[in-house]
Amino acid sequence: MTKKRSNFQQKEERYQPERPVGLVDVAANNRAFAARLIGEFRLAKAGVKHGSR
Repeated sequence: MTKKRSNFQQKEERYQPERPVGLVDVAANNRAFAARLIGEFRLAKAGVKHGSR
């Protein structure tokens, strides 16, 4: 019996430092989400809890 050889191509995960990650990446592609994220960020920065003023 012959052994079957299988070729495995291993691609390393490329690190892209110029690309934003996480919420910033989602906000860059979704304008409505970006507007809501900015609003929530401003409320949090002002010290408001749970959206009440």
